[in-house]
Amino acid sequence: MEDWKPLTNDDKDASATPNIVHFIYVGGRPYSFVNYLSVRAAHKKLRPDAIYMHCTQEPIDNPHWEAIRPYVTIKNLDDIAEFGGHKVIWPHYKSDIARIQILIREGGVYLDNDEIVLRDFSHLRCGQTVMSYDAPDTQSLAASFIMAPKDARFLHIWFEKMKDRIGSGTWADHAVVLPGELAKQHPDLIKTLNYKSFVPFHWDNKTVFGDDPSAIDLSESYGMHMWDTFWSENLLSQVDEAYLSGSNSVFASLMRSLLVSEPTVAVEGGKAMETRKLKIAVYAISKNEEMFVERFCEAAKDADLISISDTGSTDGTVEIARKCGAAVSHICITPWRFDHARNTALALIPRDIDVCVSLDLDEVLQPGWREEIERVWKLGETTRLRYMFDWGAGIAFKYEKIHARHGYHWHHPCHEYPVPDGRIKEVWADTDMLLVVHKPDPTKSRGQYLDLLELSVKEDPDCPRNAFYYARELSFHRKWKEAIDACNTYLKLPRADWPNERCYAYRVMGRCYAELGDQWNAERSFQMAAYEAPNTREPWCELAMLMYRQQRWEECFAATKRALRITNREMVYTVDPEVWGAQPHDLASISAWHLGLKDVAIQQAKIAVELAPNDLRLRANLDFMLKEKSDGILADT
Repeated sequence: MEDWKPLTNDDKDASATPNIVHFIYVGGRPYSFVNYLSVRAAHKKLRPDAIYMHCTQEPIDNPHWEAIRPYVTIKNLDDIAEFGGHKVIWPHYKSDIARIQILIREGGVYLDNDEIVLRDFSHLRCGQTVMSYDAPDTQSLAASFIMAPKDARFLHIWFEKMKDRIGSGTWADHAVVLPGELAKQHPDLIKTLNYKSFVPFHWDNKTVFGDDPSAIDLSESYGMHMWDTFWSENLLSQVDEAYLSGSNSVFASLMRSLLVSEPTVAVEGGKAMETRKLKIAVYAISKNEEMFVERFCEAAKDADLISISDTGSTDGTVEIARKCGAAVSHICITPWRFDHARNTALALIPRDIDVCVSLDLDEVLQPGWREEIERVWKLGETTRLRYMFDWGAGIAFKYEKIHARHGYHWHHPCHEYPVPDGRIKEVWADTDMLLVVHKPDPTKSRGQYLDLLELSVKEDPDCPRNAFYYARELSFHRKWKEAIDACNTYLKLPRADWPNERCYAYRVMGRCYAELGDQWNAERSFQMAAYEAPNTREPWCELAMLMYRQQRWEECFAATKRALRITNREMVYTVDPEVWGAQPHDLASISAWHLGLKDVAIQQAKIAVELAPNDLRLRANLDFMLKEKSDGILADT
């Protein structure tokens, strides 16, 4: 997101942008449930002084229009039949003109009826016009969001220039291209935002309706444009309350939070109900995290408390965190271990907090996180929450680091984990919504993990979780024989019974044996991995890669075809994103080519290129195969 200087009380004079929101409805399409959600989102996230719905004529017998009445003030809008000597017929042209007139006259925020606010952006108010770009690598500005003070100079210029451009015959010319041109000519009159701020996905990108939360990144988005023009007759027409409650899509997960009621709890004796919001704290430990702390605090700002326990920063982490409103404490843990640090941080959380959200500073809460916790957490009953977590690199899985304030402590020196006190009954809530995205610094060293994991295994030798992490970490450090021994130790543990993780352990063993040149044991390990979790792609692709390196084409082809028959990608940490990309198609293509199955090879090569269009080797392989086949056909004629 951009750097902004928020308005102070002294700034809020006549030139400042008023805290009001404008929508416009001039007919064209029926007012939809998604349009209703746009109003609800603006009301909930922005808490404006007023929301005005400007309309030329109110829809009749429309339940969604009736549903917005408690949230808006409806204002009559005169029809615009002519502008700049041109007849104005199309509803979207009328709206383009009206939004600028309204903002010049009243100031505030204009939102399209299909622009859904994801988080508060009141800090963007700067006494100037604010807009975002509408796509990467473009100079056009999106007209679905405009923020401006009353009588903004930029809007006056745009309005006058629009009179000449509205007759061009191309809608985009006056609506998005023109303001982009004017922004370059008058940079002192407008603040421009990255396209991700309000148009995070293009109309041909429908991943928001998929159920993979890692496929779309909204961590930098204040809103999302729902492309009513393109999606109203298919995707958006299916959206209603039943869809939101029953669908696992990213969109449904985000929108459910808009319709949640305030949580309630019975007072003592159960004779009455006291309505109050959950008190939620976000807490973290830090050391030299200045590049992340502002983003972290911005994403977590809906919390009742942001608590950061600093373990010895020498950069600007502490100063920035306090400036962003976090409560910062200094703690000292010597010798270092993560669980003691997190337990100290937890102890600093006030006793009246209901829910604790544990994060690292390179993790980013997603829009709607608080509302979703409030929706699924039963006050006085729930103690723990499972939620979707995007680890990065295409890996997303359920995480469990949101817990009740009381009854939990952290365990293990590294890869620490909150565990319940034996005297409480753990009650889980669950959501499929993506709540946290991991955005780490790839240059940061994690070399201390190996020693801490070794300590963890010594302290709790019967725990399979860290026994496996220790074995995997040894392989990262190229300690092949030690890693194999540690994997065997893990596999013998009575509680090491999760097939996916056992499969992962055999995969690690197979890689280690391969590095040692022991191809027989490598093959045996990958076969055991497939035995443990036969319905996952990873072991079959590991086996196919080993066969490829040995030029055993029949077995390579068979393993890749077995992998490609598996279409269910589980949301667990053991997933390897490569097996869900070009890799199995690439291996299938190469092995099929060597077996003389040229049509199959070309088909699989094409799929591989589609999945990884920037991979030059894949493109070269496909070109080679097409040329060879073409030359063969010519030779036969």
